[in-house]
This record gives sequence, structure tokens and C-alpha cells, in this order.
Amino acid sequence: MPLISFAVEDHVATLTIEPPGGLADGAFDAALAAAAEEIAADVDGIRAVVVTGAGGGFCAGWNGEALSTESPPPAAGVQALAQIPQPAIAAIEGSAHSIGLEIALACDIRVASSAATFAMPETASGVVPSGGGTQRLPRIVGRAHALRLLLTGDEVDAAEAKRIGLLSAVVDSGDAGGVTAAAVEIARAIASRGPIATRMAKEAVHRGAEMTLEQALRYELDLTVLLQTTGDRAEGVRAFAAKRPPNFTGH
Repeated sequence: MPLISFAVEDHVATLTIEPPGGLADGAFDAALAAAAEEIAADVDGIRAVVVTGAGGGFCAGWNGEALSTESPPPAAGVQALAQIPQPAIAAIEGSAHSIGLEIALACDIRVASSAATFAMPETASGVVPSGGGTQRLPRIVGRAHALRLLLTGDEVDAAEAKRIGLLSAVVDSGDAGGVTAAAVEIARAIASRGPIATRMAKEAVHRGAEMTLEQALRYELDLTVLLQTTGDRAEGVRAFAAKRPPNFTGH
């Protein structure tokens, strides 16, 4: 059984993760990295990505073998997922703990079942997260909420996760398939828009967060100028003038 699989329909890739027993190991991490790299290389065919778990689960953390090694787990898959240029939406059911939460944090938008739970429990084992949890979590929920989760290892439910800004939406757990459907709906809305523009908007937000405001505004302007040279920008203007939906090609 594959640890990672993905299918593409109407420019939306649905990437399904299935760590063995719900727990990540080195093979799972490598498979996630390979899938993310394949998605990143296909910007013409894939405009948005949904990351979901198989069988109503997501990822509850690392398995014991991965944690028992002297070196921290590499989490190369999380880093590769975070670096894909296409917008990514996490559809979370079950537990998103440790690397599971880091996978969700590597996505740009997160929706979850009302029964989902979230935790970063590493400090109980005397370690810190190795997949970007200490950096992406405070950037998303703020320093105070991030420190509470990182230092105490508290498990929070979907309602609390939405309250602190970790989630964009919560879907009733009784709605079978509703979480993935909600994520796919968001992905299709993104895929219908200018693919170069959505990739650049994502890039502007992520790279701009590391710059001063003045630098980030200049970078935003540079991207806007670049967009003016694309066929998609010209098509957007033509479609607006003709009052018709645009036919974006990604060029």
C-alpha cells in the first residue's frame, strides 16, 4: 500500500497521506518529499493542492523507531511540501500531532473536522519539533498561542484551533467526506484564478514576512510588474472588457 498518493483533476491535485498506523517514519517522510517535488515541477498541470489523510485519519506523529534514533527525524517531506509554489490546503481529520501538525502548517490554508485534534508534544520527550513547528506555528497563530502549545504540549480541539487562527474552517464530523470536499472547493476556486498570480501572491506573503515592510512592498511591486508581461494578465483584461470568464493558461 502506498504511503503517499495523489491524483489530479481540473488542475487540482489531491495528495493523500497514509503513514503506517497513523505514525510517520523515514519511508513516509521520503515519500512525502518525492510527491511534493513532483507536484512542484508541474505548475502547468497543477494549480492547487489538497493534502488529506486516508481512512478518516491524518498523522498522529512520529513512530517510536524514528524518535529513538540519536539524530532528529529529518522531516524533509514537510520542508518540500512547504516549498511547493502552488497554494496548498490541508483537509484534517483525526489527529494532527507533531509532524502531522507540521504537515498542516506547511500548507497555506487549513480546514478540519470538528473531531480533529492538534498538538505539538515533543518537549515531553526532551526534544523540540524538527519539521518547522517552532517557526511556522508562531507565524500562523502568534507567539503567545504557539508558546503555549509548544511548551505545554497541550492538545486542542478544532474549535480552539479555529479560535486561535490555526484553522480557516471547521466541518461537522458527521458530514462524511465533508472536510476533503470543503478543501477541494477552496482548491477549485483557487485553480479557476490566474495560476501565475496565485503563485506570486503566495510567494509575496511568505517571502514578505521575512522582510521589512518597505522591502516587502517593493517586492510586491516587482511581482506586479512581472505579471504585466504575462499572457494571463492580458487575457484577464480581455475577459473583463468582454464580461466573460477568463481562460487562463498559466503563461
